[in-house]
Amino acid sequence: MKTTIKTLIGTLLIATLSQGCATQNEMVRVNNVAWHPSEVVDVEAILNTPTPEGTIRLVLYRPMDDDDSRTGVNIAVNDDYQVSLHPGNFTTVYSCIGDNRLSSKSSELNTNDLLLDHKVSDIKNKETYYFEINVNKNRVAKSKRVSENQARAAMAGMSYQSHQISKVIPHCDLRPQPKPQPPSVPVLEEKITINLQVLFDNDKSVVKPQYLRDLSTAAEFMQKYSDTTVVIEGHTDSNASDAYNIALSKRRAQAVKEVFINQFGISPARIQAVGYGESRPIASNTTAEGRQMNRRVVAVIQQR
Repeated sequence: MKTTIKTLIGTLLIATLSQGCATQNEMVRVNNVAWHPSEVVDVEAILNTPTPEGTIRLVLYRPMDDDDSRTGVNIAVNDDYQVSLHPGNFTTVYSCIGDNRLSSKSSELNTNDLLLDHKVSDIKNKETYYFEINVNKNRVAKSKRVSENQARAAMAGMSYQSHQISKVIPHCDLRPQPKPQPPSVPVLEEKITINLQVLFDNDKSVVKPQYLRDLSTAAEFMQKYSDTTVVIEGHTDSNASDAYNIALSKRRAQAVKEVFINQFGISPARIQAVGYGESRPIASNTTAEGRQMNRRVVAVIQQR
């Protein structure tokens, strides 16, 4: 259900102004329309007004700055025009919680781009943020966020600008907003073993370039299943002693691990390199072809 805050905000502002109003500036007339551009009010009464649930309040004030022409500064929030703020005045604007894009531009620019050079502030529910608006000699308007104490001190004696305020009243959705869910990560249901098709020369642990394509396929699999780990198993033929072959097989597994890390960006924390020497042959060590097949590495991938 969406709840409009127009009636509630209007009631709060009218009640506050009527209670704190001391004197009024001269009346302005355009044709048959007359209004008071600003009113002297009790600043404390304005700031102590509760902010409606689901909304936020922006308090904007403009000191007597370097703009000799005293032109207005057009204030917009989320592409909605709010007020043309004049020197020596302050005003309040209500909006919805979340990201609010605030822009302030001198009216002399004659632009309809309400988001020109805007700033984004993420404002929480029922909070008040304070902004000081200044215009320099070149008619450039700047806004900066200030503390509540700084704003209260600067606004003492200022008039409340009561015309052109919040022409567009937000309709804030007060329903609890669901928390964004992280993207789902594919889950590997069972452990898999991949023969990496990386073969080594006799007594060598160098990964030849011709095998990088096969390793990239395994790396892509790990990138897809990003919550998995892999054990790189190194193997040898039966040449040399058991101890030597264990060390050689570990070097082969470590060489493949470094390729995964350095060339394919797999985290080192996800990779373990082990060596089994000649203890797990897949072919006969009595032939050259069999020994070549035994000089290999295997990847065992499982869910973390």
